[in-house]
Amino acid sequence: MSQGAATSTSIEPLRALRYDQTRVTLSDVVAPPYDVITEAHRAVLARRCDYCVVRLELPGSPQEAAGLLHDWREDGVLQRDEQPTIWWHEQRFTGPDGVDRTRSAFFAAVRLTPYEQGRIRPHEQTHQHVKSARLDLMRATRANLSPIFGLYDDPEATAHETLAGHASGEPEMAATDEDGTEHRFWAVTDPDAIAAAQVALADREILIADGHHRYETALAYRDEQRQREGDPEGDRPYDFILMALANLRDEGLTIFPTHRVVMSKRDVEKGFMSAFDYREMPAGTPAAAVEAELNEIPSDIVAFALWRGMDVPPLLCELRDTTRVMMAMPGVPKAVRSVDAAVLEALVLSPLLGLEGEQFLHTDQVRYVRGLDAATSLVDTGEAGSLFLLRAPTVEQVQAVAASGRVMPQKATYFFPKLFSGFLLNPLADE
Repeated sequence: MSQGAATSTSIEPLRALRYDQTRVTLSDVVAPPYDVITEAHRAVLARRCDYCVVRLELPGSPQEAAGLLHDWREDGVLQRDEQPTIWWHEQRFTGPDGVDRTRSAFFAAVRLTPYEQGRIRPHEQTHQHVKSARLDLMRATRANLSPIFGLYDDPEATAHETLAGHASGEPEMAATDEDGTEHRFWAVTDPDAIAAAQVALADREILIADGHHRYETALAYRDEQRQREGDPEGDRPYDFILMALANLRDEGLTIFPTHRVVMSKRDVEKGFMSAFDYREMPAGTPAAAVEAELNEIPSDIVAFALWRGMDVPPLLCELRDTTRVMMAMPGVPKAVRSVDAAVLEALVLSPLLGLEGEQFLHTDQVRYVRGLDAATSLVDTGEAGSLFLLRAPTVEQVQAVAASGRVMPQKATYFFPKLFSGFLLNPLADE
């Protein structure tokens, strides 16, 4: 299908919908991404303000969201920027490891391209039923309600230096979330700065860090609209998607681990660990100390730790037999065979639980837990049988897997903090 592109740029400035800050307090109306909000949390967020974005993101129906969006615009609570703008964004946060950081990115409209063209790359698998629900919402609202998080590699940091130089003085938008993360935005409208950023990213690949469902939904919506409109010449708003773009080399870009909790009480016998060298730590060793020891193992060695309760010696496991990995993962690129979670799944979890491939996407035998305390408590209280502690993959590993044409295992990456919805909404229809 033709792209109908009137420009050759991969990014464009936005004329976003934004809350009128004389009418609402931003901290009351912004929200985490829809896919991390529980039903109970949604109720809490919705009670804060009648205009909270969660009412659009998780509505009673797509039609309800469309009606609310229309009413809020008519009422002036949401207003559209007159001037095309790139938004410089900083998040000041304390990570799960207790370290204070600042992560920088910029918000723009990014041209949609299918994965097979290699311009935009995924790094994880998606669920079809989730995409169907989001497509219905996009059809009704005709807007991107939340951003995608994308990564690009710019060793010279040209875009960063160009745009960050315009982020001075008080931010135009700011809010602090429940985790204490500060979200701050500055408007960049200078044509030269925008043009410089466009040039800097013209040939850069973008790796989707978070928001695969939203991206694939936007692709499907674009194709629908182009077919409906007879594949018009020139760009249309739906040819682009709202995205926050961070340099892979940004000092604040950090990935945290997601651990694997095996819910069944089946014993992890030594036969399942035969490809690994392992050593016991004393029973009663705190989980944080086990995790610290695990993180000391060089990243080029596949490793994990096994936790079976406070009274059982934890095991630190390092891959010894790489031939076993190649046999268990035939045809799989080396980049994937170097990821702890992928090897654990192929050599241990698959034979232990009798699961293969996409079955890991749907099983209730494995629970994916981010916090160390939350993961160990499931085992210590007897609710689960065992826990495999993982290290976070490096940014380089994620990039290598995407470049190989494959994706990371289910929930192998945890980019923190999340980008919040509600600061910027991106209309997908001409006005």
